[in-house]
Amino acid sequence: MGSLNDDTPNGARMNINVTEADGGVTHVVLDGRFDIAGAQEADPRFTALAQDSTSLVVDLARVSFIASLGVRTLMVSAKTLIRRGADMAVCGASENVEKVLRSTGFDEIVPLYPDFTSAAAWLTSRRAEFASKKP
Repeated sequence: MGSLNDDTPNGARMNINVTEADGGVTHVVLDGRFDIAGAQEADPRFTALAQDSTSLVVDLARVSFIASLGVRTLMVSAKTLIRRGADMAVCGASENVEKVLRSTGFDEIVPLYPDFTSAAAWLTSRRAEFASKKP
């Protein structure tokens, strides 16, 4: 799907790379600071992803900082996905980023995984479980 690379006013960059992985899992890799500028860059992209994806993994392994607006971007996307019957997982968060996500209760809505493989496996099993319950 491509990459969004923009310079923010403070010289930092928020790179967003979206790929489709096996099993219909959309893999979003963020790279940079998920601060005010990063959230402003990511918001439109996440809005579109939340409308189109069925299984979304947000990889935060390269995110060095997350502010409340970054958490908001993720939370709004997660709630949109859930309302549509889709799922989201987050992986790779550093200790500090994970601490912020847990302190806001984000992890009660979206599961946190150490890596993409485990997050994608959970999403794939959720899709299979959901499909088996359909009449």
